[in-house]
Amino acid sequence: MPSILFVCIHNACRSQIAQAICRKLAPDSWMIASAGIRPSLQVDPKAVQILGKHGLAMTQPKPIGFAQLPIASWDYLVDISCSSNHLPVVAQKTLRWELADPMDGPLDLYQSLYDELQSRISKFIEEIGAPHP
Repeated sequence: MPSILFVCIHNACRSQIAQAICRKLAPDSWMIASAGIRPSLQVDPKAVQILGKHGLAMTQPKPIGFAQLPIASWDYLVDISCSSNHLPVVAQKTLRWELADPMDGPLDLYQSLYDELQSRISKFIEEIGAPHP
């Protein structure tokens, strides 16, 4: 059972969208979470909106940091923070995906982020041995 942790700066948008997509595509037995390097106080409403458009919801109603994560030995940390110098080593393998934060831009930027994450996560799941349903 692989464990995957998605990380961005605030855990308000990118990592939360990635977590929702991965939970949809990966087997239920996989442990999937997200966290922020410097969590914000609230989730990005447009990120919530884009997930809702695809029938998904954020798992965490409030952004969290590393201290709030379940104690686990993570197999993969997927860094989408564009700030990897600040990441603790918490996983056996770290992947870096350079994905810009749409930060209150137009909704099409959020849709583009969603599409890119869905594509990358789908390929990632296939690479580590469990094709999505």
